[in-house]
This record gives sequence, C-alpha cells and structure tokens, in this order.
Amino acid sequence: ETANPVLVKVLEDVQQEPMVRHEAAEALGAIGSYESIEVLEKYLNDPVVEVAETCALALARIKWLKTQDTSQSNLPESPFASVDPAPAAESKTVEELKRVLINEDESLFNRYRAMFSLRNDGSKEAVEALGVGLISAKSALFRHEVAFVFGQLQNEHSVRYLQESLENPNENE
Repeated sequence: ETANPVLVKVLEDVQQEPMVRHEAAEALGAIGSYESIEVLEKYLNDPVVEVAETCALALARIKWLKTQDTSQSNLPESPFASVDPAPAAESKTVEELKRVLINEDESLFNRYRAMFSLRNDGSKEAVEALGVGLISAKSALFRHEVAFVFGQLQNEHSVRYLQESLENPNENE
C-alpha cells in the first residue's frame, strides 16, 4: 500500500501514456486497498477507454475482495504466480465459461473471471475458447489480457489465434 500515492499520481496524470495509466490502475486493483476506491471511481469515465475499463476492473476486484473471506475461499488456486485483475470464476464447464467470456453484455469483471478459469484449465478446449475471445472481443484491453494469458500458457493451440489477431489490420499497433 505504500505504492498507492505514486500510483494515484500516475493514474491522475493525463499526460502519461495510456498504457502507463492503465498499469497504475491495475496495480491499485491488485493491491486491493479500499482507499483506492475514490480515485478509481473518478476515472471510470476517462476518455481513454482502456483506462476507464481498467478502473472498472480494479474497482470490481476491490469490491469483490471486500465480500470474501479469503481464508475460506472455495476458489481454485492459480497455477501461475500472478496477481490477476480478477479471480478465476468458480468451477464451470469450458462451454459455460466460453459463453461468459464472449458475452459483450456481461461485465468485464465476470468475463475476466471466465478468462482466468479457462487459463487455469489449460486444456485444448479452454485455449480454443480463449482464442474465440481474442478474435471476437470489442475491447482492446480484453484482447490484450487474452494475449497475455496465452503467453502464460505457452500452448501451441493459441498460435493460430495470436497470428490472426496480429494480422488483423484493424488492430492497434
């Protein structure tokens, strides 16, 4: 939590690159301090959509943490040494998780939860579901996170989806 004041300054500095501000908001969510709620709420409507989406995710994570008794959590442990922007969803089938993952009407937080559950599953079917999420999602932030998850998985079945994404002329540089 000692990093919070610096992270808040970075988030508030609109002269910073959007990715830097995104990372600051994501770090505030990862730290999970309740004192970050006010500043994250302030940037929910940031003109940079990735910053706004990250603030929404960070807020949802902090609020989720508030409701959890982490000593009694029934959530599966992540096989990765990362603090994810959202906890893995509770056990569901790959098909159920895929439906949540690709549902643009679902909250980004729940879609991320499905994403991390699919990552933790790691099966070919889970990777293919993530691939559909990568190539169909409207949110650049979401696509970025799926690509990051593919990097964590290092699964050969993700290559075709990553290649398709990289070859998409509408994708940001």
